[in-house]
Amino acid sequence: MKDPFSLLIAVPCTEYMHADFTRSLLNLTARLHRDGIRHEVDIKTGTLVYFARQSLACRAINDGFTNVLWLDSDMIFETDIVESLRFCEKDFVCGAFHGRRPPYGACVYSRMRPREPLERVKEWGAEPFQVEGCGMACTMTASSVLMAVQNHFGTCFQPTADFGEDLAFCQRAKQLGIEIWCEPTARAGHIAHIPIWPGEEPAT
Repeated sequence: MKDPFSLLIAVPCTEYMHADFTRSLLNLTARLHRDGIRHEVDIKTGTLVYFARQSLACRAINDGFTNVLWLDSDMIFETDIVESLRFCEKDFVCGAFHGRRPPYGACVYSRMRPREPLERVKEWGAEPFQVEGCGMACTMTASSVLMAVQNHFGTCFQPTADFGEDLAFCQRAKQLGIEIWCEPTARAGHIAHIPIWPGEEPAT
C-alpha cells in the first residue's frame, strides 16, 4: 500500500543558501525520490522570515501535503532525517540542534518564559521527550497542526512582543493543547561562521 505521507520541504531564506545545506538538501530529496515519498521543495526568499514561514504554511495546507519539514538554509543533516523525525509518530517534532552563535546553546526549550534551553544535545539520551518550544531550523509539523493554529489565531508565525516567529508558533500550538516533541536521534548541524585571527586559532 502506498504511504499516504507527503512532504513539503519548506525553506525560508533571507538571501543565500550555504553550499553544505544545498548538498544536504539534494541528498535528502534523492533519498525521498528513491523511497517513493511524494515531496516538493519550496524556498521563500526575503528579509521577513515570519512572512516566508507563513506563506510556506499556507502552501502546505492548500496543496494537500500531510506534513512540512522546516529547514533553515544554514543547516546540515543526514539523508535519513525524515525517517528520524517520523520515528516517534508525533505531529509536531523537532530534531536536536544548537544555535550558531556563542554560547551555542540548544534551540530546544524546557520553558519559554523565562526562556530555558535544554542542556547540550549529547546529554539528552535517545528517547523522544516533550518540550515547551523549539526553533524551526530542523522541525517537522503535520499540516493539521498548521491548520488548527491558523484557524484559531488567524496566523501561524506572526511574531509577538515576547517571541520571534518560531516560539510564537510554539506558544500558539501549546495553547491549543498540541504537544511539542523532540526526537534526539534526529541530529542536525548549524553552520557557524567565526573570524579566525592570526595567533588565536580556535582549538580543534
